[in-house]
Amino acid sequence: MAELQERLEKLILRLDLMGMRVEQALADAIHAIKNNDVEAGKEVNLRDSAIDREEVEIEQECIRLLALYQPAAIDLRTICTIIKVNSDLERIADLAAGIGRRVKHVVENQVDFECHSDLDHLFVITTDILGRTVRTLKAVSASTARKIIEADDEIDNQYRQFVSGVLANQDRSAETVETALTLINTAKAMERIGDLCTNIAEDIIFLKTGDIVRHAEAMKDNPQD
Repeated sequence: MAELQERLEKLILRLDLMGMRVEQALADAIHAIKNNDVEAGKEVNLRDSAIDREEVEIEQECIRLLALYQPAAIDLRTICTIIKVNSDLERIADLAAGIGRRVKHVVENQVDFECHSDLDHLFVITTDILGRTVRTLKAVSASTARKIIEADDEIDNQYRQFVSGVLANQDRSAETVETALTLINTAKAMERIGDLCTNIAEDIIFLKTGDIVRHAEAMKDNPQD
């Protein structure tokens, strides 16, 4: 099984590198939309295609390993985790690309992000949680992964607060409905990224401990007969 271990190590390295590329994509997308940089937004969108290809190649290699070696125990957990995390990272990259595509609308409609400090704070905490997730993936730390799951509540609360503020001020502000939707959809992308980071953190815990923590609280509150 030495060959399996070698191929798994290469896959893990590719996944770590993909995580860093996705983290950079989000940072670049946020920079583009805050600074009205249409070209930077286009670049994020273009680079998303490379991440899509990498996601497919990683999944294909996982399927090959399952077919060739029929792994068990920790090796099987590792492959299952790689498949799931790989998909979630690609979805985060898609959300970053979506933000990049909104930059043109932001410029054309003169959306002023400086007037929305709640959204800027959402950018900061989402970027932070993604960075922590990527580092935790590399370290395979269950304790840090649990902290990421807890931190997602802050993103959810900030998202709800921002959306409530936009809707409450709609009649009093000069922003059009379309602009308000752009702001809300951008905030929603941050909220979804937080959810995907939580998914990855749960998968890291599974890899490290074998425990499935997804929906654990709900199952505890509603035990089956």
